[in-house]
Amino acid sequence: MAEWLMNTRRLADGTVAIEIRGEIDVASADQLRSTLIHTATNVRPVRIVVDMLHVTFVDSSGIGALAAGRNAARSVGVGFTVSNPAAFVRQQLRMMGLTEAFGVQS
Repeated sequence: MAEWLMNTRRLADGTVAIEIRGEIDVASADQLRSTLIHTATNVRPVRIVVDMLHVTFVDSSGIGALAAGRNAARSVGVGFTVSNPAAFVRQQLRMMGLTEAFGVQS
């Protein structure tokens, strides 16, 4: 099982920042998906920012979890951004054509 850590905090402007460290794979994707969907639909912050600076690996299940979170956020009018993607994560998002959808700056 891959090692990973997720920390959620609310910022002064109403944004919920979710910092992830380690690997996002089949072992952790369901928890990430649940957290993102719950945050979007129940907490309803102004914006959700997923900080992926310290993510060392992401597979298709992890990207699927991000997409589910983005879709849930959009459905209730909550902004959604992936910030600080590590080089590997940025490459994966670019290959799947999701950098713009996730608000990743080039």
